[in-house]
Parts: sequence; C-alpha cells; structure tokens
Amino acid sequence: MTARASTRSPGRPSTPPPALLAAEARIVAHAGERDGTRVTSAAVERALAQSAADGLPLNAGQAALVTEMATSGARVQLAIAPAGAGKTTAMRALAAAWTAGGGDVVGLAPSATAATVLGEAIAARTDTMAKLLWHLDHDPEHLPGWARRIGRASLVVVDEAGMADTLSLDRLIEFVTARGASVRLVGDDQQLSAIGAGGVLRDVRATYGALHLTELMRFADPSEGAASLALRDGLPESLGFYLDQRRVHVGDLTTLTDDVFDAWRTDRENGRDAVMLAPTRELVGELNDRARTHRLDGQTPERAVPLADGSTASAGDTVLTRANDRKLRVTGTDWVKNGDRWHVTAVHPTGALTVRHTTSRCSVDLPRTTCAPRSTSATPRRSTPPRASRRTPATRS
Repeated sequence: MTARASTRSPGRPSTPPPALLAAEARIVAHAGERDGTRVTSAAVERALAQSAADGLPLNAGQAALVTEMATSGARVQLAIAPAGAGKTTAMRALAAAWTAGGGDVVGLAPSATAATVLGEAIAARTDTMAKLLWHLDHDPEHLPGWARRIGRASLVVVDEAGMADTLSLDRLIEFVTARGASVRLVGDDQQLSAIGAGGVLRDVRATYGALHLTELMRFADPSEGAASLALRDGLPESLGFYLDQRRVHVGDLTTLTDDVFDAWRTDRENGRDAVMLAPTRELVGELNDRARTHRLDGQTPERAVPLADGSTASAGDTVLTRANDRKLRVTGTDWVKNGDRWHVTAVHPTGALTVRHTTSRCSVDLPRTTCAPRSTSATPRRSTPPRASRRTPATRS
C-alpha cells in the first residue's frame, strides 16, 4: 500500500466565469511552487515512531503521505482520502512531524464541527474557514491570534477541502502563502461538493497529482472495504456485496418506514445508539414524532417548547443545533455549533432549554430565541441566532 499520484480529471459541463477561472489558475499555480518549508526526514521518522508507540502505527500509504507532505516544500499540496482510509491518524503524525521540526500547525475546516474534530485529532488550534474569511472581508485589522501568527514556519491543514468552494479556497490560500506559509488540502474529490462553485481539487490533481490513501482501515472485513470503494467509484458490481449481506431491503414507502421505526425501537430496547435516515424532511418529521411518542409512552411532559423545525421538545428529548453561535459558550474554548447533538435536561418557563452535549457532556442554556419556531417547517442550514431542531434519539443505522 503506497501513496500514489493520479492525473485523472473529468471534463466540465460548462465554461466557468472569468473570476472562477482566475481563482482556479492561482490555486493550481501555488500547487506547483516548491519553495516552502521542509521538515527533515529525521523529524518525520520520530513522529512515525511516536505514533506507533502510542498505539497508532501507520501503514505504508499513510507513512508515505506524511513523509511527502512534510518534506516536499510544496506551497499547496493535495491528499485524496476516502472516509475510513486513516486520514485522521496520518494528519496527527503530520502535525507532530511539523511541530517537531520547529513549525506550527493550524487546522481549518468548512464547518465548526469538522474543525473541532480536526483539532482533537492533530492537537493544534483549529477554526472554520468562514471565520478567517469574515475577518479578511470585514475586519482585517483584528484577525484572530492564530491567523496573525501564520508565517514562514506555519502549515495550514484544510480538512474536508472538497466541501469548500473554489473562491473561498483561493482567498484562503492567497492569504496563507502571502505570509510564507504552506497549505495542505485534505479531502475526497468524490465527496458531497461545495454549495458554491467547486472542482478545483480535480484541477490540482490533474496538473500536479495528488497523494492517495486507498486502504480502508474502518472495516474488519476486507471485502466490505473493497465494496465501499467500488460503490464510491460508482461501479454497479459493488452492490453484490450488500445484496449478499442482506443490506438492501425493498418495499413500498409505508412498509419501509414502519420497518425502519421498528428497527429503531428494537435497538433502543437493546441499549444501542443508531440513526434513522429518510429522504424528505416531512418523513424525518414523521419519524421524529413517532419516536417521541414512543419515548413518552403515554405520559404528558410537564413543560414543552416548539422548535425551529415545527416539532416539540421536552426533557429527555434529543435536539440538534443548526447554526453556530460563539456567544453561547460551552467551555472556555468551545461554543454551540451547527450539528451539535444535545440531550434536553430541563425546559424553563421562559421557553429556554438546558441541554447536555452528547459527547462532551458539557451543559449550556439555549435561550428562548434560539428555540423559537420559524414560519416554515424547513430548518435552515444557517441562522442567527442558532435554532434547535429535534432529532430522532438513538436511532438505527
């Protein structure tokens, strides 16, 4: 298993506007520059050895990726890593090698939740791309401290880079490289793409290649890993594995909805945590309501409040916050983020909720305005202040 370069690039269906073409050209040009900071091979070897000593040995592909990204001197470099390919372990070792060589590492991600996960993985300061770009656009004189400290010895790791639009990546890379630092773009070019114009990862890959992780570490069964990669590549034969393993179920919508709910209920009764998935918000709402009715088991809660998606929450429910609010501090370094999952521990007469994070176990009060319903049942991806929506608790995957 090795990290390998690839030069395949699918064609584009239409001609992009001039501003986008210029942004793509700048990003690709930076990928061809090799005058950046280089870490010594000795520092890389120490980091790889330390990772193994910590119980996280790297396979050949991960080690090759870390070595190349640390020692290449590339100003911008791309790594393609499907989910489950060991990206987190590789990035942790890369950060360790870079800091051991006297540099500093900053992590950026498209979402606050992804930035938090990245920070925990690489033990470095992380934040959202949007935070940096907002300051560049509106308050460049008061950049965050981590942004002001970016310099020649800095490495900026952009996680889930495939979800970032090209114009945002361009502005980020221009800022970082102008200060002498280097950028490592890490993502999957077949992942859900950016809302804005994207596709620049394919351009970088076609022009200067990319490092690849192709051995999936997540699956105990190698055949399942192979099927997952084949499914990612859109190969019809990948379905054979899932059919043989009885992972595919056929039926009408009503029957399948009942089956999903029954499976969730069985998992709950057996103490399992899982998640139900549905194709529409209306069906998600229906499943949520059925799950809450089952949980209450005929009991009437003392107090309940309406949420942003039109559902209702009371103590014992699980809710999902749907926007970031740095003013709602959970700890000294953490805040309420889009996608955070919470258990409701109390509903106050004001309509505020006290909630406990399902992972960190830290609690915070969500004000009444945070939980107020909107005029539409569709919950927006971004809103100020952030709003809570109810999510099916502990459901089946």
